[in-house]
Amino acid sequence: MEKLELLYEGKGKKLYSTSDKNQFIAEFKDDLTAFNAQKRSQELGKGILNNEISTIIFGELSDNGIKTHFLKKLNERDMLVKRVNIIPIEVVVRNVATGSLTKRLGIPEGRELTTPIVEFYYKNDAMNDPIINDEHAVIMGLVDKSEELETLKVQARKVNDILKPFFAKVGLRLIDFKLEFGKDQNGEIILADEISPDSCRFWDSTTGEKLDKDRFRQDIGGVKVAYEEVKNRILVLKKGYKAIVNIFLKEGVLDSAGKAVNHALGSLGFGETVNDVRIGRQIVLKVSANSKSDAEAQTRQMCESLLANTVIEDYNIEIING
Repeated sequence: MEKLELLYEGKGKKLYSTSDKNQFIAEFKDDLTAFNAQKRSQELGKGILNNEISTIIFGELSDNGIKTHFLKKLNERDMLVKRVNIIPIEVVVRNVATGSLTKRLGIPEGRELTTPIVEFYYKNDAMNDPIINDEHAVIMGLVDKSEELETLKVQARKVNDILKPFFAKVGLRLIDFKLEFGKDQNGEIILADEISPDSCRFWDSTTGEKLDKDRFRQDIGGVKVAYEEVKNRILVLKKGYKAIVNIFLKEGVLDSAGKAVNHALGSLGFGETVNDVRIGRQIVLKVSANSKSDAEAQTRQMCESLLANTVIEDYNIEIING
């Protein structure tokens, strides 16, 4: 899959069209921005880290039933995603008081909230992404119907319920995070954008050290080191999958075994109902990976480099939990 036209450039990513009108390529940039891009810098390699972190997290969410725009990681900086029409609402989930919540309401920094809070912000840089309520969103036409706002809230809470324990396993507190959603070609609302230290706040569970973009916002320094720490911690959260690989000769390649079976079936009276028999082989592997998509990517690499002769053979892959 190749990049064609540059469709959009945001603070952290570029979006390109592809030969498939329903698939885009997201390229993760090294740019750092804060306070609605009033503060800018660059951190070499940050985009590579965010691509890898987002890939792992999207895979974890997909394994747990959350529909996302993620299709696969193409290389260290690029991700293949479904085309969606972004809903211009930033959905923020807060587990611990900090940032603008503390400034607006005076809740002490670091206080664990009795229940997670879901907030909506109008996605508009020129207006500094103002906080809005449900009525504002409807009046401004940001959603087609009010019921869609409830979908955003429900999905955001489900994401939180999955990711809080996921990060807790590796000593990270998920303080708060921003999500964006879009509608796919069928009009279904699915998770989009990215989930990374650019869009989440992570604190070390023991020391309280900040391991996210607040290190840039607050001039703490060590941004890349913090992002690498997040990546390295979640990389260890691998699970076991079963990969089933079916390999068979390509159409047009003589399958002598298949022809023999086809002839034998004909002699048994099945000649009018069976034709073009293809004989293949099946390989079953146990794969350790961060998600089903990761397991599939690893298995595909094995097929391309060893398991299948891709000059004359095709293959398909099925990934099963456990």
